[in-house]
Amino acid sequence: MKILYLVSTLQKAGPTSQLYYIISNLSADITPILVTLSHEPAQSRLNDFKALGIKHYQLNLSRLEGVFLAKSKLKQIINKELPDVIHSQGFRGDVLASKFASKIPVLSTVRNFPQLDFPMTYGRVVGSLMAYQQVCALRKVSQVCGVSDAVKNNLDKTFNISKAITALNGVDTNNFYPAKIDQKLSLRNTYGINEKSRVWISSLGKDTRKNSVTVAAAFKQFLTQYPDDVLIFIGDGQQRAECEKIADSNPQFKFFGKVNNVSDYLQMADYFISASRAEGMPNAVLEAMSCGLPSILSDIEPHKEIYALNSEGCLVFETENDIDLHDKLVIQVKSDRQNMSNATINAVREHFSSSTMSAKYQRLYKQVVSNHE
Repeated sequence: MKILYLVSTLQKAGPTSQLYYIISNLSADITPILVTLSHEPAQSRLNDFKALGIKHYQLNLSRLEGVFLAKSKLKQIINKELPDVIHSQGFRGDVLASKFASKIPVLSTVRNFPQLDFPMTYGRVVGSLMAYQQVCALRKVSQVCGVSDAVKNNLDKTFNISKAITALNGVDTNNFYPAKIDQKLSLRNTYGINEKSRVWISSLGKDTRKNSVTVAAAFKQFLTQYPDDVLIFIGDGQQRAECEKIADSNPQFKFFGKVNNVSDYLQMADYFISASRAEGMPNAVLEAMSCGLPSILSDIEPHKEIYALNSEGCLVFETENDIDLHDKLVIQVKSDRQNMSNATINAVREHFSSSTMSAKYQRLYKQVVSNHE
């Protein structure tokens, strides 16, 4: 069986990691072909995919060029490779793949809430138009996979896409795993973190969805009771300056910016915090869980889904409510961390391994081909 994977780029981000997990765990009887639409950004995982030895077509089209040229160029590749299935992800991939859905089975993976994420990223007018276009495309394809029940239910209830199913995101447990004590201490020495401090970690996103100011505000209050604790922010984005203003030069706040070795930072931490306003099935949370970190999560639907599968390893708080988050921080430090960590690791093994996720997609490929015949 031959699968053509269609994405905009291989930018180093959660969706690209998930695509890598799917392809790297394929069985020997499946041949992957990768098609990317645009020039690769500076932060790209292209070399990781090349190391898998798979065939890759790079169209190198701008968004404007893609409107006029992408369909004809992809048609040439399809006629040459004769794939059994097209697997798309992302706005541009879904819209383009849907144009071939009458002739070839198309499976699309949706990792967001279109009506929320696009307007937050691109503005209300452009974002709403993009959401409309993506939903129209999804209605044409053979199979839609939401990366969480929350994403699947949103597609069904908001857009009447009843054919959507859930295919949970996975995490690479070979790369993200709990550090032994000597490794943790070594990492802390490397990055200038006190060996004896309790360390929390959170992500700064490129836009406001990560809601990092709520984390900073809650932690600032928390430090009045636990002044030796440390909060690490990794990533960069619109809210960094505001978070730094809240921190007010307090050395217990650490801002490391964009990093390539996320696992190092997770492995030297003790707890993870996500205050996100919107997620599909967040990679950052799954990676933290895989490293054995008990988590405190905002009560958005995907986070509550994680909580349902890992109720002994995480807490949830009211989104946007820094007072409630502060209270949960206090509860967390009074709980048995090792028991929470063990529960978290078990939840990852049972529900979120990358090999389990890939196996589900492989079954779906065979199913959509059979249904299309």
